[in-house]
Amino acid sequence: MKRRSGLNIVRRVLESARHGATKSRIMHDAYLSSEKTNVYLKLLQENKLLRCELGNKLYHTTEKGFQILDESNELNEFLYKVDPIFSDLDSLEEFSDQFSEMKE
Repeated sequence: MKRRSGLNIVRRVLESARHGATKSRIMHDAYLSSEKTNVYLKLLQENKLLRCELGNKLYHTTEKGFQILDESNELNEFLYKVDPIFSDLDSLEEFSDQFSEMKE
């Protein structure tokens, strides 16, 4: 699998937890190892984008997390209108990396 941007992973985790999800479900949906999932779950909870129900260990996207999802989706739509090659944020990051390498 190609290297993914942190934003893409955050988006997958937040989408997975939209209606409540276990850690296993998030790992599966975001294609992450257990170790990486723990890192992202901690980061997203610390930034109030995700919350965890202690009793059943379900993770839920917060209002702030939904705002991030909405804004990233709007950015994707804009980028696609500019040029379909930028249909997702990973493509933009990939292009940026290639452009930087060409300048060196």
